[in-house]
Amino acid sequence: MSYATAQDMINRYPNRDLVQLTNEDPTATTINDTPITQALADASAEIDGYLDGRFTLPLTDPPAVLNRLTTDIAMYRMQSLRPLHDLEDARQRYEDAVAMLAKVAAGDLTLGLSADNQEPPLAGSVETVQGPDRVFDRDKLKGY
Repeated sequence: MSYATAQDMINRYPNRDLVQLTNEDPTATTINDTPITQALADASAEIDGYLDGRFTLPLTDPPAVLNRLTTDIAMYRMQSLRPLHDLEDARQRYEDAVAMLAKVAAGDLTLGLSADNQEPPLAGSVETVQGPDRVFDRDKLKGY
């Protein structure tokens, strides 16, 4: 299941960029939906890899944020195949999307899902970790 459609990409990104990214013919003036659909499917599969350990897939009512993350990942994947004007911007959006998904996978960020795909409960207590004794203290460092 894809978290975004070709129309979502068309709504989010400039037409000229999508025309260039989806056509081999440099004189083309229309967007080819086939590469967009494939990039969105690949991005959705990547997202599912992060969500699989925490949620029952497929999500019945995916949160809207997954739509944006899917289009950002798909756009990066499409731009990385061609030398376009701003791959760094696409790379940053991709890295931000993956960082956010990693936080979701780790349980540090929620998706705010409904009862059908509810988030796992938070841990009831925080474990305290005791480190080694201090090597240096105020008295040992006197005079330095």
